[in-house]
Amino acid sequence: MNALPPELHGGAGPSRYGRPGRLPGRVNVPAGRLLDRNTKTFVPLADASLKFSAAGVESSKNVIRYCGGGISATVDLFLLHQLGYKNLTLYDGSMVEWAKDNSLPIETD
Repeated sequence: MNALPPELHGGAGPSRYGRPGRLPGRVNVPAGRLLDRNTKTFVPLADASLKFSAAGVESSKNVIRYCGGGISATVDLFLLHQLGYKNLTLYDGSMVEWAKDNSLPIETD
C-alpha cells in the first residue's frame, strides 16, 4: 500500500523520488487523509478502518506500506496496528530506493 498523495501514486507529473508512479499492483491510502488538519490528530479509528477497507486492505494478509522514504507510511502502520492488524511491514527505502533502480517496474495511471 502506498501512503503518498494520489497524484504521486498515479504518477502525475514529475516525482522528487526519481521515476514517477507506484510499485505495481499497489493500492493508495494517503497518510494525509488519516490525519485531521484542524485538530492535528489522527482520524477516528472507525474512519481509518473504512478508508483501509475501501482500498481492499485485509487484516488476514501481510500489509506492506511504503511512501517516499518510509516516514509517511508509519502513520498508516500506526493506525493499522491500533485496528488490530498483525502482519505489518514498512518498506523503509520506499520510492527513494525503488525509483532509482531502473530494473524495477513502476506503474502509472
